[in-house]
Order: sequence, then C-alpha cells, then structure tokens
Amino acid sequence: MEHDETSPPTDRPSDDAADAAAADSLQIYADAPEEPEAVAPTPTAAARPAPAAPPNRVGALVFAGLVLVAVLVMQIVLLVQSTQTRSDVDALTEDVQALADDVVDVEASLAAAGAAASAAPSLESLPPGALPPFDPNQPNDAALGMQLGTVTGTEYYAATPATIDPADDTHRVWLVWAHWCPHCQDELPEVSAWYEENAEDYPNVELVTVTTAIDPSRGNPLEPYLDESQFPFPVIVDEELTIASQLGSSAFPFWMVTDGSGTVLVRIPGAVGIGTVEQIFSQLDDLAST
Repeated sequence: MEHDETSPPTDRPSDDAADAAAADSLQIYADAPEEPEAVAPTPTAAARPAPAAPPNRVGALVFAGLVLVAVLVMQIVLLVQSTQTRSDVDALTEDVQALADDVVDVEASLAAAGAAASAAPSLESLPPGALPPFDPNQPNDAALGMQLGTVTGTEYYAATPATIDPADDTHRVWLVWAHWCPHCQDELPEVSAWYEENAEDYPNVELVTVTTAIDPSRGNPLEPYLDESQFPFPVIVDEELTIASQLGSSAFPFWMVTDGSGTVLVRIPGAVGIGTVEQIFSQLDDLAST
C-alpha cells in the first residue's frame, strides 16, 4: 500500500481568521500606555543666560556712560584749572611782595638822598676855592661860574709836590678817576693815546688828571697801573679825597673845564668818549685864543 510522502495537512486558520488575529494584536499594542517623551532639564538660575536687553535700554546705558565720562573730564579740567589758578595766585603774590620791597627800597633811597642833600654844605659854608658837590638831580650845576681855588698834591711821575693855580691864564681840562673804576680803565687808555697824538694841536689847553679814592683791596693796584700805563699827562695823587672833594666830584670818571681865570665852565660825571674830549679841547682852545 502506497503512502503519500507529503506532510499531513495541518489545521491552519483561514485568511479571515489570520487578519482578525493581526487586528487584535495591533489593538493590544495601540492600547498599551505610551512612554513619555524625554524632556530636557530646566536650567537653574545660575546657568540660565541673561535675556538680551532691548535696543532702547542699550542706548540708555551708552548715554549714561558718556555722561559719566563727561563729568569726569570736567572734574579733571576744573582740578587742573584750580591748580593753575593757585600757581598764578602764588606768582602774583610773589610779584606784589617784590614790588612792595622795591617801593621800600625806593623810599629808603629817597630818604637817604634827602638826608644827603640836607647834609650837603651850602655855598656859604664851602671852604674858599671849593666847589659844591655835583648834583645830577638838579637842572643846573651850582658850580658853574664859580672860581676854583689853588689845587695842591703830589705828581706821581715827577714824585714832587704840585701846586696848580687855576687863575694863571691857562685853560684846563680836569679828569678825576679811580684806579679800581672799570669805566676809568676803559677811558684812560683812549684819552692817553689821543692826547699823546693831538696835544700839540691845542697849545692853550692843559689836561690835569687826579687819581683818588685809592684802595688796594679793590683791584688794579694804582702804582703798577701807573707804571705800566706811563700816561703823557700829569697825574696828581689824591690819597685823602681832598682834591676830589674840592672839585665836587660825584662819580668816576669826572670831567671839569675851567677857563684862564679858574671859572668853572662845565662839569660832566661819567665817561664822555673821545669825540666829546676832542670837542672840549677844540672849543676851549678857541676860547683861549680870543
């Protein structure tokens, strides 16, 4: 007996049964509870970024910053100006103080000048033949027209006593100087050179110089200076300021001109220059020739 080699038929559900079973499975899956979706943790306050400021707030912050900077700059400027003002005030105070000191000095000088003027001898009290001190503050020289008395001293180069009578008909130019005087040291060499070259052109005029106010401590010692200079005109040594006082000398150098009668024609304090010296000699020689 032959047997069928195929597998015995099984009990399979029909297609409708299979579809129903599948629908039941899907329904079961659909009815299962859904798993919650993952939710990101809420950030803490420390980690949460600050919200962006609105545009109008940013502008306000910038404006406030600019105002603060402007205020600081103004404070700095005011501070600098205050410092400069203080410096200016201090400088002005110093100037005022210096001016006050100058006023005091001027007042003291005026007081001293007034005292000196009060102490100056009057014309009536002058010794015979002496001239009043030259006063540069007076418009006119009080000695003009007065007669100079006899002058005595020692002539340095001759080393002999010298006596000069201003009224001996000789017109004279007198020069008073001091060995330590810088203006005298400047003018004397020029006068010496001019006189040595031109003295013969003025035969009626004599130049007499008087060295006074001798003080070895003030430099340019007198004797070495005279020995080196070898002046071509007489030099009368006036150790005690006697002749200088007699001529009314108030400065060094000091020039004076007398005519043949000893009358004072002019007195000039200070250096005059060679041009003026030449004019004086020329006019005085013309006067002597008339």
